[in-house]
Amino acid sequence: MRGSFRRAWQAVGCWLVAASALPVGLRAQDASTSVTLFASGRVLVRRTLTLNLPAGASTQTLPLGIFSPSTLTSLDPGVTISRVAQDQTWSEDVLLRRNVGRAFDIELGDKSKRRATLIAVDPERWEWADGGVFFGRPGRILWAKEMVPAARTVDVALQSDRARQGWKLMYETSGSSWAASYRMFLGNAGRIEGGASLVAGSLELGSAEVQLVAGNIGVPQGAGANGFEEASMATAPSSREFAKAAAPPPQSESVGEIHLYTLPERVTFTSGMQVVVPLFNPVAVKPELRLTVGGGIAYYGGLNQQPDEQPVPVGVAYRLERKNGTSFGDLPLPGGTMSVFDIDKAGRPQLIGQGTIGHTAAGEELMVNTGTAFDVTAKRVQTDYTTSRTAVQPVRTVATAAYRITLQNAKDSAVVVEVREDHTGEWSVIESSVPAQKKSSTRTVFTVTVPAKGTATLTYRVRVVW
Repeated sequence: MRGSFRRAWQAVGCWLVAASALPVGLRAQDASTSVTLFASGRVLVRRTLTLNLPAGASTQTLPLGIFSPSTLTSLDPGVTISRVAQDQTWSEDVLLRRNVGRAFDIELGDKSKRRATLIAVDPERWEWADGGVFFGRPGRILWAKEMVPAARTVDVALQSDRARQGWKLMYETSGSSWAASYRMFLGNAGRIEGGASLVAGSLELGSAEVQLVAGNIGVPQGAGANGFEEASMATAPSSREFAKAAAPPPQSESVGEIHLYTLPERVTFTSGMQVVVPLFNPVAVKPELRLTVGGGIAYYGGLNQQPDEQPVPVGVAYRLERKNGTSFGDLPLPGGTMSVFDIDKAGRPQLIGQGTIGHTAAGEELMVNTGTAFDVTAKRVQTDYTTSRTAVQPVRTVATAAYRITLQNAKDSAVVVEVREDHTGEWSVIESSVPAQKKSSTRTVFTVTVPAKGTATLTYRVRVVW
């Protein structure tokens, strides 16, 4: 089975991308390349470059593409970085500056060719091979293929304790990201599936081991979301560029205060491509439906008089218990989107709700809000309202108000609706037709059972001081 997973993944990888060629004399050692992707678009790259690195000081021109020069780090203890110089733009003008003193073939207007040497720029000054110096470009420069790198280059001054045939390095770039998404199916065969969607964006990188970071690592003060200027990122690949690989789920581990997922197979990144991999094998779940009605009191401030009876939405949520020691409870879940499906009478899965979840550690309860109910409705009316002022300083306002909430259920089975009142400051429930449960200093809830094809009424009175 693992063999078939592996073959399917490799087939997708071959279809998606082909490795980008590097200039002659320098290539990435695929077996050592690894990248860490962040949801923000930040990318941490670790590579080993094959190059002739002499003992002592040398300057190497490396085609690393777009990256943050300040993050370049040597992972070889015997190699230190003395200086990093990178052109912020890449154009023919930049190439000319790098090649002052070099001879070029020049194509003239009559398609003939002559040899000239670039002796200076700003302005350009050229010398013909048979003598004579003049200002301005004499014709169209014919660039040799090996003179035009396939990627943006950087000049790195290095100090090595011995001669080497390669160098291990690390740097940060941007342009690729990932996101988690989940599908939850209700019913007797309820289950949940999770996947990680990788978008290459502008990242160009050969076959690499991939890790995904779930968690908040912070952002340096004064920096952008990625700590440096980001490259533009393509986030909407076409369906032709989208594939889902039948592969085993990633290995997960805690590193510091974040969670890390290592994909089982290597990935090659080419601009605009996307691939989706499972985060875990599907697990059976039995979600608990939660129907809620929000309160009629403003969270901040005083208690105001309200108009006639008004319809109020009934929120839909699903709660999943995740005890440690269970297949689902032991899974750490990165924050992402959740789609909820139910089965209709013909056996077809139907999308009935969507929401998001935050990062959820193993053993932590999962709750996802997905929308509002259609068959369960609610109406609220303020039936009484009085205010008074205290006689002592400081003068305060004391208000009492009574409410009636009518719940109607068109379903064939009874439902439970939780009515919530949330308010900050000094307040209390004086009386209610259903026991009031004080969840915190700001929240009180009433749990109301509404019969099938029937209605239920909740009444309560509150006192608020401000």
